[in-house]
Amino acid sequence: MAVNEATSLFAPRPGKLHTIGRVIEILKSDFPDLSPSKIRFLEEQGLVNPLRTDAGYRKYSEAHVNRVKLILELQRDKFLPLKVIRSYLDDLDAGKQPSLPTGTRRPSVNRQFSKLELIAESGINETLLAEAQANALIGVDPFEYSDIEIARSLMQLQRFGISARHLRGIKTAADRDLGLIQGVVASVKKQRDPAAKSRAAAYAAEIEAQFANIRSELIRSVIDKID
Repeated sequence: MAVNEATSLFAPRPGKLHTIGRVIEILKSDFPDLSPSKIRFLEEQGLVNPLRTDAGYRKYSEAHVNRVKLILELQRDKFLPLKVIRSYLDDLDAGKQPSLPTGTRRPSVNRQFSKLELIAESGINETLLAEAQANALIGVDPFEYSDIEIARSLMQLQRFGISARHLRGIKTAADRDLGLIQGVVASVKKQRDPAAKSRAAAYAAEIEAQFANIRSELIRSVIDKID
């Protein structure tokens, strides 16, 4: 079996090679939603480079499996975009000793919260919650983690006399941004490609990050001029 050469920190060493299906079996206890398309997408993004047989079949060494596991852990536990993870891995491959990337730790996107949990986690009161819901900033029970984060911010903004009704413009802008993102990823999701779904999610996250950066810089450029 002929295979391509790899020279990174995670380069395969002599030992058993795995099929993509076996890689999923090895990691499924920690990442139950892992799929072949997800692993192929990581390859497409240059994060993992499996070996290839003469017939073109992918083969993964233990080092490859460890690399995939690290990538998935950084996504799940550090909530890091693939761009940051790629940079971190590139430094490791180059023999450097980069600091472990940091990010925002979030619970599972599938977790839902009751009204009592929302209030307990954020400290928001009934009046402010009702106002936030009336202005479509917070959803209805059961709540999502994003509702808790918004509630926390609303509590902090109260200190400055800013209430939910003042933030209608933010909601309108967010809906407009979402429309742009959905317009881009819709065409990607239609592609007859096993990695299309993962690619669409990555594109959506990248676009959102760039929107957030532009908003931040527009505001910061004015704040920096405040004497």
